[in-house]
Amino acid sequence: MFPDPPPQSLLVLAGGAGSGKTTLAESLAAEHPRSALLHLDRYVHTQPERAPLTPSVLGTGEVIDFSDPRSIDWGRVHQAIAAASAEELLVVEGTFALERQIRRLARWTVYLDTPDDLRLARKTLRKINEGADPRIGLLGYLARGREGHHRHVAPMRQTAGLVLDGTLPTKHLTDQLISHVASSVKGT
Repeated sequence: MFPDPPPQSLLVLAGGAGSGKTTLAESLAAEHPRSALLHLDRYVHTQPERAPLTPSVLGTGEVIDFSDPRSIDWGRVHQAIAAASAEELLVVEGTFALERQIRRLARWTVYLDTPDDLRLARKTLRKINEGADPRIGLLGYLARGREGHHRHVAPMRQTAGLVLDGTLPTKHLTDQLISHVASSVKGT
């Protein structure tokens, strides 16, 4: 349960891995002078015994199943939201940002809808650019990522107040998002 009232300006941005959430959130923050970002990727359980486990795609042992929303330490997320300034636009971005425990606190709910093939290509290129072995990500996608997206993430699209086309340029998406936020603020 959320201990204190949430910030009045909480925007949550969800979408599949590789949809462009982080890029869009950073672009929005660059345009909004009083904003803060909270990346859900930084709030995964660090203790495997507290997270859902799945067999490693490499065939040795078990690893945290990052395609499951229970991999997020929601207690730490709530603490970070509670610590945010009420005067700032707080943007929470992540694959599971539209999970009920965060969505119910948000003033704006956004889903970045991007086709599977484009998301997979972006994620694979990101891993290559980071110097990581792309085979692990591809094997994970085949073993559980694709099914996890369709079970946990894609249904969140229906809960969003705004759905954006993740194939559009970031600047265009940022402008759409700013317009959406501004119009709802004027209507308040």
